[in-house]
Amino acid sequence: MCGRFVLPDEQIVGEHYRTVQCFFRGWFKPMFNVAPTAQVPVIVRAATGAWELRRARWGLIPAWWPKPEPPALTFNARSEDAARKPVWRDSLRSARCLMPVRGWYEWMAKEPAGGAPRRRGRQPFFLHCPDSPVIAFAGLQSVWTGPDGVSVTSCALLTKPATGNLKTIHPRMPVVLMPDREAGWLDPAATGQDLVAMVADSRVDVESYPVGTRVNNIHNDGPDLMQRIPVATTGLLDLDAPVG
Repeated sequence: MCGRFVLPDEQIVGEHYRTVQCFFRGWFKPMFNVAPTAQVPVIVRAATGAWELRRARWGLIPAWWPKPEPPALTFNARSEDAARKPVWRDSLRSARCLMPVRGWYEWMAKEPAGGAPRRRGRQPFFLHCPDSPVIAFAGLQSVWTGPDGVSVTSCALLTKPATGNLKTIHPRMPVVLMPDREAGWLDPAATGQDLVAMVADSRVDVESYPVGTRVNNIHNDGPDLMQRIPVATTGLLDLDAPVG
């Protein structure tokens, strides 16, 4: 899963996606501890075929949602379930988006081996593609109209089983699209088989390193949250454990 990520500077996103149209500027800034329900940028394909940058609530509300309160825990969508579960199905079929990010955080639980009296806790890691200042999560979007008549655009990211050494941190990870697959993800003509192939062919050049536990608090923000710390100072990991 992915419950926190880092949002790049608006200018960096604009430089990375030079042809994307943006009808509002200056509304988002770098954020280093984005949590569910936050307003985040998404890239969608408009009816004209142009790519547009829009804002969306991270936590998808299906268009048919009948209650005044948004559903809970709809910020991650399992790619294996998205085509058949009603909460994701319509968005996967016809309302896909890109979620531009710099990287994300994941927590690895580490229990004492054999009940030894060692410190317990969950060690946070920052995961990213070192050569890419912007990466794109495969996303789903929806526009829901609440009882008050106000329309809310929302989104969720797709997840898949973690690959390689990332499995030592968490069993799942976001679907990070290959750059040459991003247009295909937004293409309304993409078939179900196309989408499965894009998920299977997602990026594997993801690296990780441990960061401090200040990221645990959603009220903390700032680039220091991404700062690498020596494993020996965390007190939560075996020094010989693979960390990705």
